[in-house]
Amino acid sequence: MTITSRLAALAVASAVVSPALAQSAPEQSSRHAVDVDSGYVSNDNRAAAAYGIPIAIWSKVVQVPRASWIRLTYRGVLLSGSPNPGGNGSYLKITGMRDGWFQRQHLSHVEEWGETSCYFNGDAVRIEIYAQPGTGENRIVLGDIVAGPEIGEDSICGSTDDRALSFDNRAARNQPTGCTSWMIDDCQHCFLTAGHCAGSGLQVVQFNVPLSSGSGALQHPPPQDQYSVDTSSLQSNGGQGVGDDWAYFGVFPNSNTNLTPYQAYGGQTYALLSTPPSVGGQNIRITGYGTTSSPVSPTWTQVQKTHAGPYATFSGSTVQYQTDTTGGNSGSPVILDGTNQAIGIHTHGGCSSTGGQNSGTGSNNGGLQGALASPQGVCDCPAVEFSYPNGLPSVVAPDGSTTIRVALSGQVPYLPGSVRFHVRTGGGAFQMLTPTAVGANQFDAQVPSTSCLTDVQFYFSAQDQSNNTYTDPLNAPTSTYSAISAVNVTTVRNYNFNTTPPGWFVTNTNLSTGAWVRATPLDSRGPSADYDGSGQCWVTGNANNEDVDGGPTILTTETLDLSSNNDPYVHYALWFTTTGSDTLLVEASDNGGANWTLIDTITGLSGWDATGFRIRDYFSNLGQIVIRFSVEDQPNNSVTEAAVDAFRIDDPLCNAPSWTSYGTGCTGGNGVPSINALTLPQLGGQFTLHATNLAGGVALMVTGLAQQSVSLQPFGFGAGCNLLTTTDATQLLLQANGVAIWILPIPNTASLAGLHLYNQVVEVGAVPAVSAGGDAEVQ
Repeated sequence: MTITSRLAALAVASAVVSPALAQSAPEQSSRHAVDVDSGYVSNDNRAAAAYGIPIAIWSKVVQVPRASWIRLTYRGVLLSGSPNPGGNGSYLKITGMRDGWFQRQHLSHVEEWGETSCYFNGDAVRIEIYAQPGTGENRIVLGDIVAGPEIGEDSICGSTDDRALSFDNRAARNQPTGCTSWMIDDCQHCFLTAGHCAGSGLQVVQFNVPLSSGSGALQHPPPQDQYSVDTSSLQSNGGQGVGDDWAYFGVFPNSNTNLTPYQAYGGQTYALLSTPPSVGGQNIRITGYGTTSSPVSPTWTQVQKTHAGPYATFSGSTVQYQTDTTGGNSGSPVILDGTNQAIGIHTHGGCSSTGGQNSGTGSNNGGLQGALASPQGVCDCPAVEFSYPNGLPSVVAPDGSTTIRVALSGQVPYLPGSVRFHVRTGGGAFQMLTPTAVGANQFDAQVPSTSCLTDVQFYFSAQDQSNNTYTDPLNAPTSTYSAISAVNVTTVRNYNFNTTPPGWFVTNTNLSTGAWVRATPLDSRGPSADYDGSGQCWVTGNANNEDVDGGPTILTTETLDLSSNNDPYVHYALWFTTTGSDTLLVEASDNGGANWTLIDTITGLSGWDATGFRIRDYFSNLGQIVIRFSVEDQPNNSVTEAAVDAFRIDDPLCNAPSWTSYGTGCTGGNGVPSINALTLPQLGGQFTLHATNLAGGVALMVTGLAQQSVSLQPFGFGAGCNLLTTTDATQLLLQANGVAIWILPIPNTASLAGLHLYNQVVEVGAVPAVSAGGDAEVQ
């Protein structure tokens, strides 16, 4: 064979076994800075009729003129109330101005979406803050707006692109990497894609993708068809070439529907074979979101298309086949045509009119199989899983009347007699208590009595049949659940630092390394994990072996107006170590940072320490409170590391609401009307009165802010019938069989604590009558 013929043969062989570039089509976009800050806004409507009804308290339209789509990023978010859907928490509503599609985000969704919105078609959106009355302050600070259109590369097997439009809601479009991912039949119905499509660019998966514009600009589906990737679930080798290019991950439930893709799209997945079959005349189908080029319509670019062709080779963990693919197809399922079975992940083009082949990573890849055997994040299927049917309390009663119900389930049978409740107060040792079984797989744990204003930390544990112990939170007791002992609490701030707290900032002076940064801890000399288990905290530097050198580095909170609060307490968790004499200083100011008062000097801790202080112990002026955490290595001669997590400001109340009767009533057509309290007037709750002995006449509940004694005899009432309360409000009672219920919602507003409400029933009928009065104190 001549040298020329040998080179020609080598070229042909290379075309067969060497693929083209990996087939992603990254998002083509631009960033646009915006200066949008809502400031602190709240819903202060105290009308009883407004209780529990969220309204828009702030609104702003933002625009990038002529953009085909936009996506918001946030620089700081404060949403008061419950962070989860279904509670009283404030939320963001972002609405696309072109099509009216909207996304709703509670604070938990802001965390899950990595402080971004979903994608919106068109060049403008309206962002609103919705809040219920009396739930506290809210603030949104926007970062950049991401906007733009995009394109990619071909690997067509033959002279024409033979792909057809398809609709398979097992396969999704990745953004902004411009790849494809697909649902598999693992326990949580998670996703596979190519490794080179993973990393920080893997943020969102989209279903029901519409056609692109006439110019090929991407169009995005409604927000209910967009899902945020759980980065803690992602396992990938980053793409090591043909046959070794994989990623495994999960997504959070949709922020509008609270459904997973598996739940939303009919419970369909691809069945992933443990190893690809031998080649034997089968066809392979590739379904994904590839780009297009002329003569195919640009409206088909990066929308779902499918094509089948011959299964060519299977060697090691590489599968090859002849199907039409283009940029954007990376990550697509390699499907045995005519079945729901997937045998690998499409990763590389290489097809051509001369008989080349596309390539993928076989399902038998060792790294991929290892990841599937050890799922993480939302993909994890816990052997023993803990849930809380009635929720977890943030406030526990000092008298020991608080009960926490825990339910157990999971992949592995647990020992019912092994369930334990671990609780401690004030940083002391944990007590281990045995909850009471109350039904199938459910147990009630009683929180012991505590001193009011005490911090309470707790966690649960159980064992399986092999005596392996499982805890919730997962790494307890390093991380625990926490509550405060009080009759009622108004939470002013609650930051777990999975989102950026608006108004916080870092100041560095003469610092070489180790500035405060909000992150998941990575440095082996710092904390191994955050305190509260949410994922992120503030740490001094986050590269391995990066400590504070020089300084100080100072982490400062926003300026807080606490003047309407009764007795606010600041809580936080600290982590600090030094090989020298350095310290972590906690300071506070009552004049916006002009002057500082030393709160605490930390010289060293053995781990995370939950601590805090009462603001009124230091300041009487609560209108401009600022807190800061300062660390330095001066002189620069030691290893110094610090961290802050779980920052919270509570305004607790230690007095219980009450109800007492006063005065006397007078007899009507069914005896003397009476009223008694079914529920007491607690902040954030409902005040409920029960009226009896009514005679079927017109009955009114009279509510006042003061007592009085005015004879009603001149108005046709009998002798001794007196009006015992001022008439600040009256409400018609709907009675049945002489009984009526009256309900007054009490906003969770600290300034209402100590308010007295006076009530009396007045009935006008054949024989007019009144009840005795009632004195209720709100707490």
